[in-house]
Amino acid sequence: MLTNMFSKYNPENDILNFPLKKYKGRIDINKALEIGNSSVHYSPDYAYETPFEILDRIKDSTLLWIDNQNSLLGLSDHKKTLLVPLNKINGIEIQNILKGKGPGESDLFLYLHNNPFVMLSISPDTYYFDQYADEISKTTGFTVTFSPEYYNA
Repeated sequence: MLTNMFSKYNPENDILNFPLKKYKGRIDINKALEIGNSSVHYSPDYAYETPFEILDRIKDSTLLWIDNQNSLLGLSDHKKTLLVPLNKINGIEIQNILKGKGPGESDLFLYLHNNPFVMLSISPDTYYFDQYADEISKTTGFTVTFSPEYYNA
């Protein structure tokens, strides 16, 4: 059937297809911000099983946090965590995609010094991350910028 040839992106398939690494160190959260129930995107270089120290703090939301002791920025939910060394991060960006022929969404990115970016999270609600921009900047110490909006054509 033709319907089996096309499929929507399913983040659950990431974990099945690419097993998560286990972080060997101990996490010491200095600052944290709950950013609702947005999904944690998969990134092969930075995806880990969520450490138990984080699981104890997560309720029903996604947690953005800083560990100054280990110089890490983390974004965690119950299933996975993205861990990025602070010294690799150049800034944080929010990209809003307006509904057109395709759906609207809001994306949260880290821009790195040597690589273009790491997608942290996607929300199906356009402008979702805008409400957290100031708090993300205060929590992480990085400037949050906004990419120009565009229509999902």
